[in-house]
Amino acid sequence: MNRILLIGSESPTGKSLSRTLGGLGFGVDHAADNAAGLALARKRKYSHVLIDDDPSQGDAAALFRQVLEVQQGTIGVLLTSATNLNTVFTAVDSGIHRVLAKPVDYDQLLPLLDPSLARKENGFTESDIAALSLTDIHERLSLSELIQIIRSVDYPFAGKHRLEHFDRDTLERVVHLVSRWCRQRERRKLEQGQGSGAASEEPFFAVAG
Repeated sequence: MNRILLIGSESPTGKSLSRTLGGLGFGVDHAADNAAGLALARKRKYSHVLIDDDPSQGDAAALFRQVLEVQQGTIGVLLTSATNLNTVFTAVDSGIHRVLAKPVDYDQLLPLLDPSLARKENGFTESDIAALSLTDIHERLSLSELIQIIRSVDYPFAGKHRLEHFDRDTLERVVHLVSRWCRQRERRKLEQGQGSGAASEEPFFAVAG
């Protein structure tokens, strides 16, 4: 089961999260404030870091950047009352996986705690990408992960240098094509290994940006 670090555990949202996640069987370590959260992050490994945004405690995005320095691959979730575009863009730029509005909707939060989504320190392999489902692509992957996937393979897409300027819908469509391309490559390798001949790859399509 995942090990989760909850920063802001003494707030009403934090206390509710602690009770609910603990009742569902998740292992949760609690930090009352940003300083305590960073101290815990330096001591043990966490699959997920949940930050209950409290402006009086400082910048949540800056905090997560510090967490990532010692917790490479952890999934960050920001819980905030200020779900405006500026908050979302700042959070995503810091590496945070998803921004959720308070009060927390557990139908949105719980899928993010799937252990299979914990990001790998060395990035995504072709096998990881081939195994992505539509739900993974459309609901579980962050913008930064969509971009990471596209750039991690030699899929012939001309817009790799400007992915940060694409909207999410375009990135999702490209990742869907990349995933299908990876599955085809895996099938081809398997068939070659079995001596049954190489299968032709499906045609790929570049998305104009």
